Amino acid sequence: MIWWLSQPSRARSERLAIAELEERYGWLSGVKWEVREEARLAADFEIEHLGQAVAMTITFPSFFPDVPPQVRPREEIWLSGHQYGVGGELCLEYRPDNWEPTYTGAMMIESAHRLLIGETPSEGVVAEVDTAHRVTTAQEIRNAKYRFMLPAAARDGLNGLPLFAPVPFEMSERYEAGHWLAVPRRFGEEKAPLWSCDSDTPRNRRRMGFAFRLPDGFRDTIRSSYDFLEALGSVAGYEALAAILASSPEEAAFLIECGGDVHVMSLAPGDGKRPMYQYRLVNLPDAERRLANEYHRLAGASVAIVGCGSVGSKIGASLARAGVGRFVLVDGDILYPGNLVRNDLDWGSVGLNKPDAVSKRIRDIRPSTVVETRRVLLGGQESSAATDAALVAVGKCDVIIDATAEGQIFNLCGAVARNERKIMVWGEVFAGGIGGLVMRLRPDVDPVPHAARRQIMDWCTDHGRPPPQGDQVQYGLALNEGSSPLIADDADVGLVAGHMARYAIDSLLRPESVFPQSAYAIGFQRDWIFDGPFDTWPIELRPEGCWGPQKDDDLSGELAALAAELFPDAQTDRAA
Repeated sequence: MIWWLSQPSRARSERLAIAELEERYGWLSGVKWEVREEARLAADFEIEHLGQAVAMTITFPSFFPDVPPQVRPREEIWLSGHQYGVGGELCLEYRPDNWEPTYTGAMMIESAHRLLIGETPSEGVVAEVDTAHRVTTAQEIRNAKYRFMLPAAARDGLNGLPLFAPVPFEMSERYEAGHWLAVPRRFGEEKAPLWSCDSDTPRNRRRMGFAFRLPDGFRDTIRSSYDFLEALGSVAGYEALAAILASSPEEAAFLIECGGDVHVMSLAPGDGKRPMYQYRLVNLPDAERRLANEYHRLAGASVAIVGCGSVGSKIGASLARAGVGRFVLVDGDILYPGNLVRNDLDWGSVGLNKPDAVSKRIRDIRPSTVVETRRVLLGGQESSAATDAALVAVGKCDVIIDATAEGQIFNLCGAVARNERKIMVWGEVFAGGIGGLVMRLRPDVDPVPHAARRQIMDWCTDHGRPPPQGDQVQYGLALNEGSSPLIADDADVGLVAGHMARYAIDSLLRPESVFPQSAYAIGFQRDWIFDGPFDTWPIELRPEGCWGPQKDDDLSGELAALAAELFPDAQTDRAA
């Protein structure tokens, strides 16, 4: 975008305003305009202050006048305390957070002049200029490769450390996106820690070392260097620290608290004097309440997800974020690269069995979650014992979710839900991604699963024709001969998965559902019965069938007859 080609009048007015400023005030001189890299309009100028000419540049960005120009010194110098690094632009009165398109480059130059005379009003006098410049933590650390995240509870734990005494220190670290990210796990001995992390702190690469608490008077002496640690070791007189400083086959971590400041550093492996790496501290805020109070109850809930593919992986991640404490994951497939176009997983899980991959995803979100995996292809060529064990595990959960869209697996899940009187959630993405069906069945409120599915299919037929069928593996739907098929994408699948997750959460939290109906057909585009995207059709289901194990009408009589057949000797002995 070259703004001055589409708004030459604005460019001319900017030039005129700066020319008038130069003519009006003696402190501005040497204005020289140029078109620079990427066709950006810029002007060099000088501001005279305390007998010296300060060489500066104003550059008009691509999206001017919607964003402000940048004013910076032409040399790589610290010109002001209100500056983004050596040679960087000045933080002036007009910034991206308060800029208006009516403001001008001339106003920016005047602001730069006020900043200079405000900070040095006369020769040898230095003053502070009030600033509205507030930097976020993310801005402060964006160039820091080593980062140590300190929870508030861990900071409180540091206050209990004895002065000068080296305390065993353990942290957990991982390498992610070019950064080393660390969190504390404990201060003190492993069997009797002075402080330890909660169960939702991830267990990554384990790093060991020592933590120290020093008196306030040492604040100005702390350095991230081998010499400082050596001096500290001599004061502490701790043999284990001296041994690490002399030689260590692994990196050693050190945390030092002094006067409220926390310093974290890592000593490279090797012998003798060697490099030290300093971590940038990130004080973690107290956990904000981002879910309703009632969600804490989900920690005691259990959910079975049968099918850990595109839909199931998304449901698992969503329910983990909501706080569900236990999962049973069932799937007999592995993750292939082609699955990534719709799956919640990534290349790090390619080649894993899908239940194992989704389990890792869930525990990455919430490490304290308990996950049981069953690598079983329900309805496939599996041993009866493996199939039965998987179904027993599924039946122990509070909610059973069928995310396979396969009729045979629906029948198995439905039978378990009916027999064990458990809530069942089911969903299906229509071929081509034109929409989907979602359903939630509650014992003694809704029809049993098999009857519910039949009612839904009858409802679809009553509305003109059955839902579109296609290649369920690819969610594809062929149109006219020779045309490209419609294929559901990740967003289509995510919509159905999101509705199924909402049904599960609603079932676990509320005795009275927020959903007026137990099933819905939801459109994502104009097709079939849908008038357009998000056209929603509630489906009223009528109670049908009995929830619970199937029983003979003459249960006691049939049991007696069976016992007589199985144990004839016992019947003879009883008669004698």
